[in-house]
Parts: sequence; structure tokens; C-alpha cells
Amino acid sequence: MRIRTLSPAENPAELDALLPAFRAASVEAMPGFPAPGAARLLMWATPGYHQRTTVFGAFADEGDEGDAGDESGGGGAVALGFGIQDVETSKNRDLASTQLWVPGAARGEGVHAALFEEAVRVAANAGRQRLAMAFSEIEAAAVVSDEFVEGHGGKLTDCAIRSALDLRAVDRALLEQWAAPSLKNSSYTFVTWDQCPEEYAQSFCAALDAMADQPMGEFDYDFGTVEVERLRFVEARGVRFGVRRYNVAALDPRGEIAGFTSMIAYPDEPETIEIANTGVTRQHRGHGLGLRLKAAAHLWVLRSQPDARWICTFNNDANKWMLDVNRALGYQAAERWPGYEFPVPVPGARALT
Repeated sequence: MRIRTLSPAENPAELDALLPAFRAASVEAMPGFPAPGAARLLMWATPGYHQRTTVFGAFADEGDEGDAGDESGGGGAVALGFGIQDVETSKNRDLASTQLWVPGAARGEGVHAALFEEAVRVAANAGRQRLAMAFSEIEAAAVVSDEFVEGHGGKLTDCAIRSALDLRAVDRALLEQWAAPSLKNSSYTFVTWDQCPEEYAQSFCAALDAMADQPMGEFDYDFGTVEVERLRFVEARGVRFGVRRYNVAALDPRGEIAGFTSMIAYPDEPETIEIANTGVTRQHRGHGLGLRLKAAAHLWVLRSQPDARWICTFNNDANKWMLDVNRALGYQAAERWPGYEFPVPVPGARALT
């Protein structure tokens, strides 16, 4: 088995090499839902704001069954599995966040273990001390045993719940009722956009900072602050990969953003919409804005993308408030995604085995 560093955003052959494993592993991790498309993988494999991203794939040795092809990733090469690791350069400088994508058929071949070792090596070379990874509960049951976690000095830090709403079953009349002003929130007006208008940019960034106090279990993560430069970078990155954004914001009587919800749609995933973020600033909580914002955004999606089937979202299992809002809207838990953290040895230390 060979492990290679890849650049799928620059090399179409390398994207082709990763996409089958990405789609197969995703369908296994999230059964019953459509496979993701290339646009999502490309965006994840491209560095974010003040971030370095490393993509590494596992390939069969030449001459083995399922030959991986040449070193460029061409020749019909197909990865057995791969990982994407992000390290931030302005905050969380001790942390490397990694996601592994390995179809079940390759797990018995030692692919998961090889990619885990590569993730540790890449994190160590980046000078990081913590390696964070999350797995679908289905995958975790197969590859993340207590023995594995303890043997590598790891620990369970938190757990996210992925919830899904079947748009074929929604009650539009109820959504319209929730999206309408109530006695508690009638003083707020709503605005929508794909790219944030300049007049709201500073206020929107301040509202995005409301995400910083969301429950994260025992996972230590610094959200930092959102600057307009960062906002514009994220928007431009989405445009590059054809992502459509549904942003709904609530304005208080002074014209400042009190809360928001953001949904995204990938161009090659017509059935699926994702909630990216929802937040209400501290001073405006308790007015039912979260439910009203989400109901309004759902109605927008239903009008704009009538062929969409699912809206999906992740919430930490400690975030009872947002989970309650989602359950009221009709979301059902799809899977749990436990998150783990492993120590990273300093460069030159013995690799974890």
C-alpha cells in the first residue's frame, strides 16, 4: 500500500481517484441518503481562511489487485481511502482536524490504520499536539474500539447528531405560521441574501461570533472572531465551487443583525440542502427567533428548489436548545458522530502503532 499526498483541486485525475471512495464511504456512514458530489469534495480539499489543507490517499501497490496506477494519480487510479487534514494558522495552533473516508470493503486491508498513521505524521510535521477526528457511529463501531482509542492515548471529547428533515413530509402551513411575527419577535424584520450586502457585513460578522458559545462537550476549540475579510473569503470560495447560499437574518429596530440562519446547496447534489450555521446573539435570545428564522429559510428553499428532498444539519448533543428547535420543525436524528482527540508526538518521536 502506498500513501500519497494529493491536490484534487488542481489535478482532475486525482479528484477522479478520490471520488469513488468518498461517495461509497459517505453512503455507508449516512445510509438512506444521496451520495455527495465532486463540488463538496473539492471545496473541502481546498484551504480555508488562514488554513492549510493536506489531502492524502491510500493506493494499492502496483501489481496488486485493484492497481492504483501511476504516481500522478492518473491511469485509472482509484484510492482505497483518503484523509483531509486542516490546520489553522491564526488560532487553534495546537490542533489538526482530520476526516478519513474509507469504504467498508477496504477496512480489512489496513487502510484505516495506514491513513491514521499518516494523519499523525502530517500533524506532527505541522507542529500540532492534538489530532481531532469524528466518525459516523456506523464507522466508529467498526474501526474505533475502546482498545484503539486507549492504545493511541485518545479520548472521546463530544458527539454531534446529524438530523434530517424530509421535505416531502413538511407541513407548509405550520412553517408559515412559525415564520410569521409573534408577540415576542414582531419588532424584528427579516432580510435575505446569497452574498451579504455591504451595509450588513459588519453586523453579520458580529452575529456570526454568537456561534462561539455553542456547546462543544469537552472539545477545546477557539472560534475566534469573524472579520469582513473572512466573510468575503468564505463567500468567494463558495462561488468558486458553485455553492448557493440561503441566508436569512433578523434585524432589530436599530437595523443590527440579531440572529441568522445559513443554508447551502451544492450544484451537483440537487436532493440535499445543508444548514451551515444558525445563531442568535445573546441579548436577543428567548424571543423565538431561532424557530422563526429556520421556518422562513425552509419556506425559501421549498420555493427555490422544489426538487430538493432533504435538509440536513449537525448539532452537538449538548446543544439541547437547537435540537429542540429542529425537532419542532420535524427533523429526525439520522446518526450520531462521536468526536475523538489523540495526542500527536513531536517530530522524531516513535509513530503511533
